[in-house]
Amino acid sequence: MDRDARDLTTAGAKPTPYFPPIVVNRAARRRPQTRLRVVLLNAAGGRKFREILACLKRPPLQGADVILLCEVTTGMKRMPGRELATELAEALEMSCAYVREFGLRPPGIESEIVSYMGNAILSAAPFEEVGAVAMHKPPTPMAWPRGMRDWSRVGMPTGLVTRVKFGGEELTVGVAHLHSRCTPAERARQMATYLESFPAAGRAIFGGDLNTTTTELSSRAMMLATVRQMIANPDRFRAPEAYEPLFDHLRERGLEIEGANVAKRGTFTFSGLIPRSMRPKLDWLAVRELRPIAGTAAVVTPRSPILLRRASDHDFVTVDLEL
Repeated sequence: MDRDARDLTTAGAKPTPYFPPIVVNRAARRRPQTRLRVVLLNAAGGRKFREILACLKRPPLQGADVILLCEVTTGMKRMPGRELATELAEALEMSCAYVREFGLRPPGIESEIVSYMGNAILSAAPFEEVGAVAMHKPPTPMAWPRGMRDWSRVGMPTGLVTRVKFGGEELTVGVAHLHSRCTPAERARQMATYLESFPAAGRAIFGGDLNTTTTELSSRAMMLATVRQMIANPDRFRAPEAYEPLFDHLRERGLEIEGANVAKRGTFTFSGLIPRSMRPKLDWLAVRELRPIAGTAAVVTPRSPILLRRASDHDFVTVDLEL
């Protein structure tokens, strides 16, 4: 096992990452490589570790070559899954790059950080370069689980940009998690900041929970107004591209969403009882110089095959790409 992938975090970049990336490299899978399977999930902290792992071990997610993860925790006092990214990587025999965005302290603890929240990339080939990319904090407070709203936090929104080789071909692979309650313009600013550190050319895969709500959710009144809009015009939330200028920044970098995502298919829900027509599309894949294979783009419910309980409030997003 190798922890020596080169850290490409840009010195002096503004904003500067609060925490450095963590890399655990493993040997590449030895098999002919003509296509890549990419999977994305907001893991909701990884509380349902066993269910997430079970989903990744069965079709259509089985054999993923690249797994992009948002809301990944480390240090939580639970077993298994307390070190979500590295434990998943070990179970799937993949390399892992992880960046902590926020260190968390419960009330009454002044100095010790007891857990972290961040983003990760799992890869079937070892990483050659890994960089953490900090984004600004919008003025709107972030949404945190009810049980953690009184916790103190240090850190800042941070994504990953990595370089890896599949089938002899060099790829850039990145992940980011954008703000859920700010305006679309602030999300676009975060996306533009992230993409400043993303190579402008060459084969690339990007994905993340982009929180494309099309609205600002900074107050209860705005949330209620959004609910009314979802009832009156649900298509807006399942096809948010026209309302979220962050997609313009992706296109400017040559990153295309067409073919890599299921059009108008929501990816988030508080409950399985909410009709699919009212679920917003928040999670996205984008690719450059890689062709999505027709019929492989899918949204997959993260559900236990036995108890049928959801493993996350977000769905898996997946596609196969031709190298």
